[in-house]
Amino acid sequence: MAEFKVEIRAAVPADASGLARVQVETWRDAYVGILPDGTLLDLDETRAGVRWARMIGAEGPSERLSVAEWDGRLIGFCHGGPTRAGLEQAVGDGRNAEGFEDLAEIYALYMEPDFQGMGLGRALLLDVTKHLVLAGFDALGAITLVGNHHARRFYEELGGTSGEEIPSVVAGSPADQVAYVWPEIEALAQALETVHG
Repeated sequence: MAEFKVEIRAAVPADASGLARVQVETWRDAYVGILPDGTLLDLDETRAGVRWARMIGAEGPSERLSVAEWDGRLIGFCHGGPTRAGLEQAVGDGRNAEGFEDLAEIYALYMEPDFQGMGLGRALLLDVTKHLVLAGFDALGAITLVGNHHARRFYEELGGTSGEEIPSVVAGSPADQVAYVWPEIEALAQALETVHG
């Protein structure tokens, strides 16, 4: 039987097109019936690749963009860093909400559909979470679409606590979102480490 070896590492500029491909493929799989078909068909890997190319060199010191690579091909990624306005609105002020001193956010966690359910999303989340712990964050949050039951189940299995639904517009279409929070980021990191350590 052939060995299945996946490398989890920090993204580099050459990963931009792979990040775009994974993002577009994942959206087209996960958001069927949530976002309009036309929106999903109009997703453009080239434009997404340009956005990722700009983003890769511009991460702040407390951000992490990790990729999963198998046989020379990107198959997933996770991006996290300081809380953005959307999560702050969902849980309140990121520095004071429900006792959180410093709340980090997972901006994106995408895995090619053929590689989902293999623990690779957890491995990516672990890599980013470890970086966020070292950057001094105490808690972690993530926002997903209400209708994305796969992501919601993933976050709930990891002990994330969901908040209220947030009316939102995604890619020009109404799509309610929901925030998940882990009040102790180190506990999440330890739990993920136990699974993958």
